Amino acid sequence: MTEATAGNTNTTQLGWLAVVLGFLSFAAVVGHFFAGPIDPPPPMEVSIADAAVSIRDATVAALKGEEYEAEEVVRERSIDDYLTYAFIGLALLAMFVAVVSFLKNEPWRPAFAGVAFGAMAITFQFAVTVFFVLMFVMLLSAVIDKLGFDF
Repeated sequence: MTEATAGNTNTTQLGWLAVVLGFLSFAAVVGHFFAGPIDPPPPMEVSIADAAVSIRDATVAALKGEEYEAEEVVRERSIDDYLTYAFIGLALLAMFVAVVSFLKNEPWRPAFAGVAFGAMAITFQFAVTVFFVLMFVMLLSAVIDKLGFDF
């Protein structure tokens, strides 16, 4: 072996693996967002009917002078929840592989790109939620302003 090949331990295998895993996680998150929920939520009528029954039971209990204990509704996980967890896990795996690549003194650019893609995949989900919450607050404040309510 020559000296150039014997001393060359700076391969980029882990760095490129981190890039691929990070990109896959980011692409999956964005694709899942634009594809919409795979498991649709229950119809609105069911939710409203459950709320009306709960209000009726609470009112009847209050009129009888009894304590009302609402039933604890356990939200079942859907396929969309599990996909979200899988995408976050894939992003964390990409970030972990990138850190290992950096610690093994591989070139830092692929490792940095793997961390960036993984962080973007995780951040995208939170940023979209914050964006829609802010849009809802702006819409609600516009409606309240238009109706003329003063606080």
